[in-house]
Amino acid sequence: MSVGLIINPKSGKKSGYGLKLAKILQDRGAQNDGVEVKTIKDFGELQAMMDDFAARQITTLFISSGDGTVQAIQTDIAERKQFARQPALCLLPHGTTNMTAADLGFSIKSLERQADFIVDLGRGKKPSDVRKRATLRVVNPADGMTRHGMFLGTGAAWQGTMFCQTDVHKTGLKGDWATFATLATALFKAAFFKANPTDLTRIDRPYEMQIVGDGQVMATGGQLLYLATTLQKLILGIKPFWGGANGSMRSSIIGYPPPNLFRWTLPLMRGSEDRKVPDGAISFCADTVLIDTKCSFVIDGEFFDPPADEPLRIETGPEFSYVCG
Repeated sequence: MSVGLIINPKSGKKSGYGLKLAKILQDRGAQNDGVEVKTIKDFGELQAMMDDFAARQITTLFISSGDGTVQAIQTDIAERKQFARQPALCLLPHGTTNMTAADLGFSIKSLERQADFIVDLGRGKKPSDVRKRATLRVVNPADGMTRHGMFLGTGAAWQGTMFCQTDVHKTGLKGDWATFATLATALFKAAFFKANPTDLTRIDRPYEMQIVGDGQVMATGGQLLYLATTLQKLILGIKPFWGGANGSMRSSIIGYPPPNLFRWTLPLMRGSEDRKVPDGAISFCADTVLIDTKCSFVIDGEFFDPPADEPLRIETGPEFSYVCG
């Protein structure tokens, strides 16, 4: 069995976890056990790296990074189809943002034990915890480059993520703590400052959009936010979806004006499939969603613009296997 490890050393504010793991593997002579390690210095090198992994018939690819690098690798594999047999992915949450890894990440946190596991796989041991998820395929962003992520958000989800990365991360907070700080800031502003739909600095303002799921108009006009994911849970363990998971890609819409946030925030983020929700909150599954909006959007922590003259199209993408333990 051949195993690959790809490291983005710029993830996680240069925490160095990936490079430390690579050093442990090198000291153990892991290359003799079928382990191939590559470090991304420039994203222009990624395709060549993936082609080499494909030529070596890598069966499991460990990724030391944040969500953006995972998205880039999934996109490359899904769109170029260079592997004769698609490798399983193992997500090592070494980045600043690790929403995908919160649901599908590797359960072992110790670098020494991660190295043990990688070497064991190289020697032919089988993983015990493998999960399957489809990607969320974003077909036509403004730059024309199709992408395969696991989470997409627009409206307040885009604005909140932008605030988190530009204002909260510079305080030193990251991961769940940064998300919590962003949510707390939005709730405080909504509770103690009068709503102003024209204030572009507010997260809680209306964003014009029409959303169509599998040919059915789900919402039109000013909305607070739209979320879509193929994950079973998001960062902080939230599950803002309800009504039954009868498809791989789940979507939720919160209308504007927003409901009382102190009353409804927890029920909307957590609860059973038959939870009580406020008026204007919609959750559904669809294989294809069209979003007609001028609002930017976020895919796995990366920001993009919608196409200028047609709705943004997202689809259920191909299924990947994820080694979790």
